Amino acid sequence: MKRGSGDIPIACCLPARELREREATLLAQFRSAVMATEELPDGYSFRLSGDGTWVAVVAELIVAERECCPFLTFELTAHPNMGPVIVRMTGPAGTKEFLRTILCKPEASI
Repeated sequence: MKRGSGDIPIACCLPARELREREATLLAQFRSAVMATEELPDGYSFRLSGDGTWVAVVAELIVAERECCPFLTFELTAHPNMGPVIVRMTGPAGTKEFLRTILCKPEASI
């Protein structure tokens, strides 16, 4: 477990059982909706369809992850005319590696 700025650990604080449940549900749903992944210096940017269903999944993910991963910063951009939704997740050193393990599809080019 790494430490970020303000001494916030770069780790999920969910108990193992709850993390497995989230990985099998909400995180899997998010990963399945990602159309493109872009590596950033301090995290990742994920592109999803602008469909209302996926916007709701992103909102649910942000609410859930803010509770268990307080080191993350989220930026959401919804492009006009129902265009794609871009979710940037960033944080202190160690964040990119953490996100790679829980959110990036294995075939994502990193």
